[in-house]
Amino acid sequence: MRLLGQGNTADVYEYSPTQIMKLYKMGYPLDAVQRELRITKLVREKGLNVPQVGALVKKEGRHGIVFERIEGSTMLLLMIQQPDLMDELSTRLARCHYDLHALDDHERTLPVQKEILVGAIQRAPLLSDQDKERIIQYLANLPVRQQICHGDFHHDNVIFSEAKDQLWLIDWMTGMSGDPAGDVARSWVILMSGSLPEDVDPTMKLGFETSRNTLVDRYIQQYLLISGLSWEDVDTWILPVAAARLDEQLSEREAERVMTFIHDRILLLN
Repeated sequence: MRLLGQGNTADVYEYSPTQIMKLYKMGYPLDAVQRELRITKLVREKGLNVPQVGALVKKEGRHGIVFERIEGSTMLLLMIQQPDLMDELSTRLARCHYDLHALDDHERTLPVQKEILVGAIQRAPLLSDQDKERIIQYLANLPVRQQICHGDFHHDNVIFSEAKDQLWLIDWMTGMSGDPAGDVARSWVILMSGSLPEDVDPTMKLGFETSRNTLVDRYIQQYLLISGLSWEDVDTWILPVAAARLDEQLSEREAERVMTFIHDRILLLN
């Protein structure tokens, strides 16, 4: 099978002319793989542009999922290659995120945002017990909603299919039910702290680093304009969302950036 891409948790291979296989790293928990399969099916049933899910597979001791193959480019690649289209693409990206948030999960079929955040904060290795307690208490006072949230929405998880003139949302392992402002805060934290995978072309990495602030600002501005939310609505979620991100496999540089977001906001609690 031909390798198409690599990430922190999984590699993507060509499976057939119309399908890809997302093969998770050795030892990756089966229940997490099954969760992505289940959530992807659920959000597709709600009408979102999400690749159709095939079978759960196992190859050489690694678990994987077969997905419909979407031909196109990520929004990140398009914006870096065609910066003159950044405003137009940012508007489409923000509209895509807002349309997702317009759907509810009143049936309570998805994981719950606050429960996920609390668990991750409690496991965060770089936080003191005192800071964990303060952040969890702060989180308890934030709004409770039941809208569909992606949990990992960013420019590289949205594919533009030129043939159908559609955006497709991929990577639903972190899908949840919660407050859209918290989901946008998560996107901001990821984009402002994250780095592209090691296998990405150096030119693309440079393009992302040099345009990072513009990419983020344009997307956030458009989302706020479309949704009617304020930056203050989003910013109130950054402290718990950033704290929860420390539970992930971050590089030293990424962790330092996230800790800066946390310290800046903890100071405001005093």
